[in-house]
Amino acid sequence: MPTIIIADDHQIVSEGIARLVEKNYQVQSITTNAEELIQAAKQFQPDIIITDISMPGMQLNQTLGLLKRTCKEAKIICLTMHDEAEILQAAFEYGADGYIVKHQAGFELLQALETVLAGKQYVSAELQEKFNQKTVLTARQLDILKLLAKGMSAKKIALSLNISAKTVEYHKYKMIEQLDLDNASSLVAYAHSRNLI
Repeated sequence: MPTIIIADDHQIVSEGIARLVEKNYQVQSITTNAEELIQAAKQFQPDIIITDISMPGMQLNQTLGLLKRTCKEAKIICLTMHDEAEILQAAFEYGADGYIVKHQAGFELLQALETVLAGKQYVSAELQEKFNQKTVLTARQLDILKLLAKGMSAKKIALSLNISAKTVEYHKYKMIEQLDLDNASSLVAYAHSRNLI
């Protein structure tokens, strides 16, 4: 029986998922933040990880990257309220195998589990068009934009993402240019308007 770890900071969501999958899968652990998730992944080495992408401590690039290094064989399904094309595509860039919006989870989760175990990617039907469309921002730019929107300086962002402050500044001005905005403040407003944070 394939093994699963569930990560969500809302207990009612985790318990609902566990009940939905328990006939065909063994739930090894339920965690509520990114740190607990990584510890559980190391300990249990599950076949599948079902994770929210907005819970405490969750940074898409770092958390998914760590999970992929920690559990090389595990399939990762992101379960989220975010339906923005930028976040969807960034999740796959960083190693996700499946992506489901929460309000569709009951209908789609079992199908998604079968699909990723068969070695294929799964995207919620309603997001298929967004998955295929060309987005303006790269996954790296999205990381920087999220931290800018939180009020972090270029120096702090550089430390957080393990890149140079010059690289942060380059991406910042590149994004302003690509999105045809006036300044960094407009960039932050764009992030909020698109729910990218």
